[in-house]
Amino acid sequence: MGHQIDWSATAAWIALAISIISPAITTILTNRHQLKLRELDIQEKHSSTYNAARASTIEDFISKVGKCISHPTTTACKECAESFFHIYAYTPQSLWPFLDDLNDKIESDDFTGARELFNGIAKSLACLLKGEPLILPSE
Repeated sequence: MGHQIDWSATAAWIALAISIISPAITTILTNRHQLKLRELDIQEKHSSTYNAARASTIEDFISKVGKCISHPTTTACKECAESFFHIYAYTPQSLWPFLDDLNDKIESDDFTGARELFNGIAKSLACLLKGEPLILPSE
């Protein structure tokens, strides 16, 4: 006698297996998706924090340097010098020689030369804040 397959029992077992496996697969896929969303959220928060710090530092630099070269007082120049230590972290290396030159001019009390250079640097920094391509100041 041949062995007969009970198709109704087999179908029942297949349906049971699918009903057990399906939620597990759905849970795994959902968890992977949630993990990717969480990673994107963390990246966005980091980027947002960095951009806020960069904007604040650049605005502070422009304000303090502008104040120092337009009305040089001991206090204004001290605050200006402190702002130079922060600005380098948020500017491309191509701008650093101009910042160094500006700092040298301020330290040697060449405020006329510093004003001319600062105008170009301020425009470059404004481009950074707007997300536009950097335009280097003319020497």
